[in-house]
Amino acid sequence: MVNKFIFRQYDIRGIAETDLTDEVAELIGKAFGTYMIREGKKDIIVGKDVRNSGPRIFKALTKGILSTGCNITDIGTTATPIFYWAIAYYKKDGGVMITASHNPPEYNGFKMCNGIEAIYGDQIMELYHLIEKNDFIEG
Repeated sequence: MVNKFIFRQYDIRGIAETDLTDEVAELIGKAFGTYMIREGKKDIIVGKDVRNSGPRIFKALTKGILSTGCNITDIGTTATPIFYWAIAYYKKDGGVMITASHNPPEYNGFKMCNGIEAIYGDQIMELYHLIEKNDFIEG
């Protein structure tokens, strides 16, 4: 169901149409929302880059995040540095940027922040384990 190998050291990244299906993007949203709620945070920024798969993934991801009781501020299509700036400027608790950075167009993925700090390493794997255990908060 969810490819463990899309959970990388500094982001989640895979082939948009096979690794990041609507179901997988929604589960990642649920995991991220659960992670943030358990950190005592719930106001989330979400942005996306210009990839064709972005709007579809945005819809599924935000459905998952909202199901946990988090609030979302949609900053639309933007560059990743603006995403980081928006978290600080709007004083949000964290966020998700839908992007695959420099990878070919068939890829997409997620860069995630808790506050202005990137979620990476064991924290990203914690999201995978939440999905694996189906351990989500509903709100």
